Amino acid sequence: MNPVTRSRAEELIRRIKRHATPAFKEQMQKRFGIQTQYAVGTPVTTLRLLVKGLPRPDQDLAETLWASRIHEARIMASMLADPAQMTREKLDAWAQELNSWDICDLCAGNLFARVKNPLKLAERWMKREDEFVRRAGFAVLAALSVPRSKTTDEELVKMLPLIKNHACDARPMVYKAVNWALRNIGKKNPRLTPKAVACAQEILDLYEDNKSARWVATNALWELNLPKTKAMVAKRK
Repeated sequence: MNPVTRSRAEELIRRIKRHATPAFKEQMQKRFGIQTQYAVGTPVTTLRLLVKGLPRPDQDLAETLWASRIHEARIMASMLADPAQMTREKLDAWAQELNSWDICDLCAGNLFARVKNPLKLAERWMKREDEFVRRAGFAVLAALSVPRSKTTDEELVKMLPLIKNHACDARPMVYKAVNWALRNIGKKNPRLTPKAVACAQEILDLYEDNKSARWVATNALWELNLPKTKAMVAKRK
């Protein structure tokens, strides 16, 4: 490890710890359901301020922070990493070590959705049984379904069968991400809304007795049918 990089990482970790509080760490777990085994209790908003002004991307610094295992340092690593240098092996290794919904979703938005062929990555992870690896797959899809994303309608429609297949996953960390991806696809533009609605209806027809699947579908239908959602989506191209 480069001594300069190690020194920079150690300084950032000191800053992270300086802004940590036991009260916020307790809130992370009790209020937000975040795994805090390796957390120190620093808000994400503070982490964003700490990386502001740092040269990015900085893959060496990101990997050094990730190796620390500190929850907040790993979130910061996702902000600094270079998507172009994240090999398949490295991506799989990071995904395998995810242990909480917040770091999973932040890594998905900050990094995983920015690598080459992110939909292929998402699809591969969706098919994995590991709870947070599968969640990461759907979190990447959700990130690629926001209005500003350049992901095409055709690419997103091709992902709907995977949403339908995994809506029945009983694990909350998974089925909530499945729902998130379905809702985002439906809200991306008016052309995709009926596709997402049809997918939700198919889920209801397919899984009559599965509570997870029915929640995924009914919650998505509820949001997509809200007047304010329809008005918002109607303005999108």
